[in-house]
Amino acid sequence: MRDGRQVLRFLGICAIGLAVMPGCASMRRHTSTPDHRPCTDGFAYTKDGWMLGVRHIRPAHPDPGKLPIVLCHGLGLNATFWTITNSHLPEQLAARGYEVFLYDNRGSGESARVGRVGKINAALRQTLFLEWGDGTWNVDEMALYDVPAILDYVKQETGQERVNWVGHSLGGMLLFSFLELSPDAGRIANFVGMGSTIILADYPQKSMLNANRGLRKLTSVVSTGRLGRPLMFFQPPGLDKIDQFYYTSSVVDKQTVRGFYGYTLEDPGRSALRQLDPYLEFGHFLSADRKIDYAARLGEVTTPTLLVAGEADIMSDVPSTKLTLAGLGSVDKSLMRFGRSDGHIADYGHCDLVWSRNASKEIFPPMIDWLDRRQPGLALATPQQLQPAQATPQQPQPRPALATPQEPQPRPVLAIPRN
Repeated sequence: MRDGRQVLRFLGICAIGLAVMPGCASMRRHTSTPDHRPCTDGFAYTKDGWMLGVRHIRPAHPDPGKLPIVLCHGLGLNATFWTITNSHLPEQLAARGYEVFLYDNRGSGESARVGRVGKINAALRQTLFLEWGDGTWNVDEMALYDVPAILDYVKQETGQERVNWVGHSLGGMLLFSFLELSPDAGRIANFVGMGSTIILADYPQKSMLNANRGLRKLTSVVSTGRLGRPLMFFQPPGLDKIDQFYYTSSVVDKQTVRGFYGYTLEDPGRSALRQLDPYLEFGHFLSADRKIDYAARLGEVTTPTLLVAGEADIMSDVPSTKLTLAGLGSVDKSLMRFGRSDGHIADYGHCDLVWSRNASKEIFPPMIDWLDRRQPGLALATPQQLQPAQATPQQPQPRPALATPQEPQPRPVLAIPRN
């Protein structure tokens, strides 16, 4: 009887969703600004049968001395993550003369499987029902198939073999996997990871581990991304306990929060969530089959790398960022920390690094300066003038201890069970 009531309750939720969600789903496609729409300028096709939506932001004054930039968002989001704020990062990069490419990861935006399954899922995406095969893809596949497809797309558009890669959260974590395993790792000229760590200084992370497992159960019965869209209009009490993992309410505008729920939130993918379990429990990011310890192989990465960390980031804290940076084999590696103790306006959380009302003044300029200094040609574009304060940005310097041999090294992963 109890199970029957649960089934009826679930069917009732789905019925309500079928009645009201088509409008909520289509509003993303028909919103007036492309900054809130899925990426549909073109599609990159992967070798395992996915088409990934891409948006190309062209600079008014292209700088031929600079390589294109790819921006990769994190898990459970789409590419509007980068553009739901004013003076956003893609805009500032374009103002510096960069060709900017954003793309929707598999399972988000208009990205879909090619063929019949994709067509079926396009219809399911207008409801609360789960898409076919929604929970089967993992982070390894994103690194193995999606990154090369995006690189090929950018080459076709610009003629450039190499790119700068800026990833936030999982959008940076997956690139470590690519740089360690791919024969095309050299196509990444420079890498910026924002809130992207694959070693945890403090583990197990019980609260995040429990949240991760609970989210997997919920996503096995309903689309959490579409279920969350009405939250752009109202946030019930207690939601702040979840939101604190993502952003700090005191530094992120309410308009941005509404945009997050209405336009950016997506289904995270159960297999991708499952792959994060050993990371949260044992402190090392592993392949889905647990045979590859990506954290232990960081020494194989030689790409110039900048890691950006927020002092209030719960998901990727500063100590974990230090450990990840220390493990890299790159000669050219830097850390930028953002918080009050580093001379900034506020302590930055996980998504605050991109969403904070102060990010355009405090974070983006020094980060772009770092990229500018590593471009292959003479920088021809004039400095951006989007914000008056950007003429003399505060630039946190890498802590000297990060480059010393005394820095702690990635821990062995021998004790991790391979389920």
